[in-house]
Amino acid sequence: MVPVKLLILGAQNTGKTALCVRFITKRFIGEYDHKKEVTYRCSRVVDQEAVDLEILDIAYKESSGASLQSSIRWADGFLLLYSITQRLSFLEVPRLKELIDQTKQSLVVPTVLVANKDDLEIGREVTTEEGQRLAKDLRCSFKELSVAEAVLGVEAAVFQLIRLVLDQQRPLPDRRSYMLTVRHALTRKLTRSKTMQW
Repeated sequence: MVPVKLLILGAQNTGKTALCVRFITKRFIGEYDHKKEVTYRCSRVVDQEAVDLEILDIAYKESSGASLQSSIRWADGFLLLYSITQRLSFLEVPRLKELIDQTKQSLVVPTVLVANKDDLEIGREVTTEEGQRLAKDLRCSFKELSVAEAVLGVEAAVFQLIRLVLDQQRPLPDRRSYMLTVRHALTRKLTRSKTMQW
């Protein structure tokens, strides 16, 4: 089993805990204690690969800067959540992504930007296009969904992040061995073409 550690971040009341519970149990529960840090654990199969998954849901406003950075260092990938009905939660995302990038000090950090509560269209304050544009600017994937409405969107977002993490964890082919493989393949092809009679 491949271990994958995810951290879910966002402003208060964006649906972070609801998303975690929905993913793990497939049930939606609307009210939670926002002052607790919880690590959810489960196993899933993603693209025929067994994954031992940990999702850390922290009380973001209660966390000290050092504690938040420690959680960021712990994680392999990030779900950044905002609510389409709270512009302030949307405006918080770039600061969180900057903190992740500074802490991880990596060119590529597996991240999915999640716009939650798309079932509340009447109260929308952030358009889908704004979310897509922000995701592009922050170099991350984008999903708009409703944690309350369906588990499929939640699973799609989490599985997409798991795939990004797994892709990053896989070692790149050794350049020398790759070049030798190409060289041998070309040599075999040339040898076969010389022995063929025209």
